[in-house]
Parts: sequence; structure tokens; C-alpha cells
Amino acid sequence: MMEEGYLRAVRDALVRHQQWLLHDPLGQGRRANLSFHDLTGLGLNRVNMTGAKLTGACLSRARLIGTVLAKADLYGADLSRANLTGAQLQSADLRGARVDGARLQNANLQGADLRRGMVIEAGDRRAAGNADGSTTFVGCSLVQAVLTGARMAQCDFSGSDLSGADFSDSDLSGAILIGTDLSDATLRRATLDGVLMCGARLNDELRAALERRGIDVDGTGLTTTAARMADLISAHQIWVEKGGRDSGGQSGGRGGERIELQRADLRGYSFANQLLCGSVMRFCGLRGADFSGAKLVMADLSYSDLRDADFTSADLSGCNLEGANLAGAKLWRARLREVDLSGDGTRMWPTSFAKAKLNGADLRDASLAGVVLRGTDLTAIKTSFATLKGADLSSTLGRDAATATV
Repeated sequence: MMEEGYLRAVRDALVRHQQWLLHDPLGQGRRANLSFHDLTGLGLNRVNMTGAKLTGACLSRARLIGTVLAKADLYGADLSRANLTGAQLQSADLRGARVDGARLQNANLQGADLRRGMVIEAGDRRAAGNADGSTTFVGCSLVQAVLTGARMAQCDFSGSDLSGADFSDSDLSGAILIGTDLSDATLRRATLDGVLMCGARLNDELRAALERRGIDVDGTGLTTTAARMADLISAHQIWVEKGGRDSGGQSGGRGGERIELQRADLRGYSFANQLLCGSVMRFCGLRGADFSGAKLVMADLSYSDLRDADFTSADLSGCNLEGANLAGAKLWRARLREVDLSGDGTRMWPTSFAKAKLNGADLRDASLAGVVLRGTDLTAIKTSFATLKGADLSSTLGRDAATATV
């Protein structure tokens, strides 16, 4: 908990900022400078912070509903998991900021700067944002957000809900939109050179419009890894057999090494019956891949494009599939059980389909009991009697359209 004196100083800075905004004739107003401050979890709803200096500040989990941050300096700031619903961020500087998991429904980022930007360390002052200078909005909710005229080159929106967002006249050159929901989004006159859209959810009209512009919406720019995948799998199997210990850099597949891939193009690759426990393949293009009979216990396939993938009889116990696009996937007889990390039942690790899209997936003879289904789209899934028995469907989408098939 923050000290009372610290909170009082923040409050006083914001009071003087209001006077500064009103051009206080007594001269007591001053632009708020909260750069590098720790404002974690603070309630700042509807506060007018126009033009405030927040370089490198930590606003993780802060409550900023309706807050005015127009022209604010948020360079290198941390806004992860903050609630920015309806916030006003016009022309804000968000270069190098970490905004992962934040809620920005109906937020206005018109003209905001979301390009790369690195804060140079000076003494003990370190920016709370991304150390590598990247700007990330991974796993955010930007439903109906306004991003017109924003500069977003190379910004990472992987796994975010961008449905209904307006990107008109914005620069998305090299932006990462892997696994995003772009249904009903507007991209008129947006610059899309080199954009990555693998696994993005698009309505037919937008898909057609993008394809007319020559954009490969299923795999633009992804790294092709298929040619060396057999060696990676062999090394990974040794890593599993050694209990998750690396080999110390042995080459040629003789030593054990965990598979850790991001943004790899593995569409249609066959992983059938392979030992892939603990492997990491995040944000990858895996459409039509064959995982039938594979062991994927505690693997991480989050935000990957897994449309039409085959997981028949695969073991997905404890697997992380958050934000993945599994539309049309075959999960018949897939094992989705919790993993007992402690051995005595006190620490159970569930399989997660949180925010995943399972539209039309085949889940017959699989059980969703104990699976994390927060925000999961279950529209038109194929089920058998036991599929939904004991499952927590309270926060799922489209469950009324699930197809019961015995």
C-alpha cells in the first residue's frame, strides 16, 4: 500500500494541474509531472490530465474510466490491465508503452503516437514500459475505439478485440494484428504495408477488401520454420525426457532444448503423435495443422491461428489456448483435464480457452468441465452429452448456438 504522504503529493500535483489547465491568474497552477511515479491501481476516473507528464510511470491496473489524457506524455509508461474505458487519449504519446490486457472500450486515441520508443535509463530511473522500446497492446479490449489518424507502425495488438474500432487514415505499417478480432472494424485509407494478420477474425466484406489490396490475411510476413521443425521436435523430446532441463547448447539435435516459437508459419504441419509437453508456439500460423494424438500437456499455443487444426485424441491437459482462433478445429476425444502440479491435489492447473474462438469446433466426446472459458466463443460447436456437463459457461459467448450432437 502506498504511503499517505506519497498519495498526498500525487493529489496535490493533480490539483495544481487543474489550476494550470484553467490558466490560474494567481500563478499557482503547474503542469503535473508524475514521470517515473508508481501509480499502480490508483483510482483516477474522469480526472482531467490533459498534457500531463507521465513518462515511464507505472499505471498498471489503474482505474482511468473516462479520464482525459489528451496530449499526455505516456512515453514508456506501463498501463497494463488498466481500465481506460471511454478514456480520451487524443494525440497522446504512447511510444514504448506497455498496455497489455487493458480495457479501452470506446476510448478515443485519435492522432495518438503508438510507434516504438525507448527511454534511456538515467541513474535509478527506469521506465515501467517495454524495455526494448516496443509498444504493446496485447490482449486488450478496444471495442468501438477510435484510432483515426493514429501512428501505429510496428505496434503489437496480438489477441486484442478490435471489433468495431475505427482505424481510418491511420498508419499500421508493420503492425502485428495476429489473432485479433477485426469484425466490423473500419480500415479506410489506413496504411497496411507489412501488417501481420494471421488468424485475425474478419467479416467477409473486410477480408475481400484487404485481399483486393494484396494483403495475405493468413500469413503475411511470418517466419517459415517447417524445414527445421523435425530437429526442433527431436531436441524438445530430449528436453522433456530430461525433466525440462536444457542441454547447455549442444547442437545437431543431440541435446535437449525446449521448443519456444513466436510468429512462425507452420500451416498444415503434422505434429501427429508427437511429444510436445511444455512447448511454446505463441502467435503462430497453425491453420490446418495436425496435432492428432499429440501430447501437449502444459503447452502454450496462445493467440495462435488454429483454424481447422486437428486435435483428435490429443492430450491438452493444462494447455494454454488463450485468445487462439480454433474455428472449425477438431477436438474430438481431446483430453482437457487439469494438471496436478503438487501431486496432492492442492495446486491444479486448468486448460484455458479464455477469449478463444471455438466457432464450429468439434468437441464431441471431450469434456469442458474445469476448463477456463472466460470470454470463449462457443458458437455452433459440436458437442456430445458429456461435453458441457459441469462446465462453467457463465462468461462464454454464443453457447445458445452450440449444436448438441450425440
